[in-house]
Amino acid sequence: MPQTTHPPSAPIWIIDDDRAIRFVLEHALADAGFAPPRSFTNAQAALSAIEAGETPMLVFTDIRMPGMDGLSWLKRARTLMPQLSVVVMSAYTDLSSTVAAFDGGALDYLPKPFDLTHAVAFAQRALSQRSTAEPNLSPAFVSQSAAMGEVFRAIGRVARTELSVLITGETGTGKELIARALHQHSNRAKQPFVALNTAAIAPELLESELFGHEQGAFTGAHRRHAGRFEQAEGGTLFLDEIGDMPLALQTRLLRVLAEGEYFLLGGRDLKRTNVRLLAATHQDLQGKVARGEFRADLLHRLNVVEIRMPPLRERGEDLTRLCDELLEASAKELKTARKTLSPQVLQRFADYNWPGNVRELRNYCLRLTALAPG
Repeated sequence: MPQTTHPPSAPIWIIDDDRAIRFVLEHALADAGFAPPRSFTNAQAALSAIEAGETPMLVFTDIRMPGMDGLSWLKRARTLMPQLSVVVMSAYTDLSSTVAAFDGGALDYLPKPFDLTHAVAFAQRALSQRSTAEPNLSPAFVSQSAAMGEVFRAIGRVARTELSVLITGETGTGKELIARALHQHSNRAKQPFVALNTAAIAPELLESELFGHEQGAFTGAHRRHAGRFEQAEGGTLFLDEIGDMPLALQTRLLRVLAEGEYFLLGGRDLKRTNVRLLAATHQDLQGKVARGEFRADLLHRLNVVEIRMPPLRERGEDLTRLCDELLEASAKELKTARKTLSPQVLQRFADYNWPGNVRELRNYCLRLTALAPG
């Protein structure tokens, strides 16, 4: 492991009721050149130490512990030490915990079992940069998989920024969930979230849907229509399947992103816009750029940050929990008894490739709930 460049006296604390975790992390940090960390078996003892005037620079804390949990400790500790760097550890990689960790000011979220090299890298980064709190996250995706853990952390880092985000992934993975999560945990959360699937609107109508039109702008325009930019004012506009947007409209969208202003169709008054734009696609936009089907400058504007939603086949750890959630939801939707899956069916599901991803799984659960005899 690389040696830390931070002074060896830098205090690192570990809070975890699991002796094995404390042991391996202590030795990994010591082997990397850090001073021996101080370990606590419960959060209350660590909080009492801070209240007594002790000042760690970095803390690794578990979430689920007897007594005070790690997130409660994080919230209270950072009121006493706002600049404290904290890495949250948990065997339960779910979005709600990750949200709370970043909301509380965690530097990062380390899912168990973790690579010790990563833990050491977090320590080196925290103690060399003295990073402070990072942004915040989203509602509750069902997941314990490493692939979704990456998604949760990405949402946490960019939710409170104004950066444009391009969400990529196969059809049916749930890309709009990421967009809604980014909005719900942004500074715009109290303002509108407006979604538009550009592939679902006829090309000749898409411009009006985006920018609106004045009465009489074209045949059939009997009254003024507010477009999605106007509807989303102050909030977030999510453009799904952005790869299907016609080139001519891409040019106009680029101007709005660059200048922050636009005209309604048939309008003469320049309108200012204040929205955060999020976009999603299942297509290879770089390939479309190479074929002249998508503007490179628009892609650069949209893809400031990319978040990839993994396909269901990369989320094997989540399959059973997803089935449970979807079967429960299906029973409520159909107002019938909840079905359960036999081990044989679960194995068949695990062996299947799921080209339609979570959407396809949901349809299967609905069908089984409606049609299975027992």
